[in-house]
Amino acid sequence: MSLHKVRMFFKGLLRPIVALLAKLGVTPAGATIAGLFVTLLGSWFVWKGSYFTGGIILVFGSLFDAVDGSIARLTGTSSKGGAALDSVLDRVGEILVLTAVLAGKAGSQHDSLLYIIPLALGGSLLVSYVRARAEGLGIDCEVGLFTRTERLVLVISSIVFSSIWGSTIIVWGCSVIAVGSWITALQRLVKVTRDGKGIPLN
Repeated sequence: MSLHKVRMFFKGLLRPIVALLAKLGVTPAGATIAGLFVTLLGSWFVWKGSYFTGGIILVFGSLFDAVDGSIARLTGTSSKGGAALDSVLDRVGEILVLTAVLAGKAGSQHDSLLYIIPLALGGSLLVSYVRARAEGLGIDCEVGLFTRTERLVLVISSIVFSSIWGSTIIVWGCSVIAVGSWITALQRLVKVTRDGKGIPLN
């Protein structure tokens, strides 16, 4: 099963939740902002070293992020402003989670995170930036395995399972994110460079 089909499957599972939130009057922006605050709370628990609690809270935060766009489409309130807000707060959420890992208990236990987290964070932001820059130039650029969804699933899974197998799994998870995100950023840069070759700027 392709990643696209997996995403569509989970979107189907979330439809009843989307319909309920829309019926209750939850706006897309409200869901986006609520997701950020839930992520902030989960990051605080991760910082403390309460990995299972923090990870479960982060799952709920990601659910808000997963439904905001669907609410917008269902209620006919999709807008460029909402899309910009969603994208920016997604980046803020990633910064919160990875910073909590580095500055908290895991960081104090594993010196290697001092190098791994900046690489993971830099790569993650670069993946998004290359796509945004490409789309600003009118070039489609969605290639690569480590999109935000995959990074989010991996980091939250690492945090949750670290409560069972120890915080070393967070180091491995963040290492995979670091390598995967830089590879993805390179894939996207190659694509946009190739597709945009010879096309003059307006």
